[in-house]
Amino acid sequence: MKIAMKLLDQFLEKSALVGNNNRIMKIADFQNEFNKDQFEYIHVPSFDLALDCCAGEAGIGRALIEADFAIGETGSVVIDSCNENLRLASCLAEKLDVIFPLSKLVGSMHDVAEFLEERTSGSGGYVAFITGASRTADIERVLTVGVHGPKKMTVIILNDL
Repeated sequence: MKIAMKLLDQFLEKSALVGNNNRIMKIADFQNEFNKDQFEYIHVPSFDLALDCCAGEAGIGRALIEADFAIGETGSVVIDSCNENLRLASCLAEKLDVIFPLSKLVGSMHDVAEFLEERTSGSGGYVAFITGASRTADIERVLTVGVHGPKKMTVIILNDL
């Protein structure tokens, strides 16, 4: 339990450094607060929650997706994105909410190596690592947020221990 809390603290620290809003919730609290109407795209298989959409010119306002893993050393989430709509939602949403159970938090990228091999060994495999809102800068060092991904990211950690 002590190791899990240290790993959680590490994840929260790294995730906050890139500007993410992090929330730790009980499963019951998530279920009580969840409002399907707030999202244009939902992919949360653990709760059998789904709402599909096709991204148009306006993009996607807000998406809720479930991560397959989270990595403590980087504050990143790992998502099997072979589904094209899921991949588009994670890249095009203005606001991205990512949810994962605490049991899916691992220490390093090495801990997801088997998962990566399994998911990408065949054709069409695609795994995304998302650490926070997209940031890019031009040659004059002018920072722009949200060009290649979400402008805001919220990570919801379900305390399932």
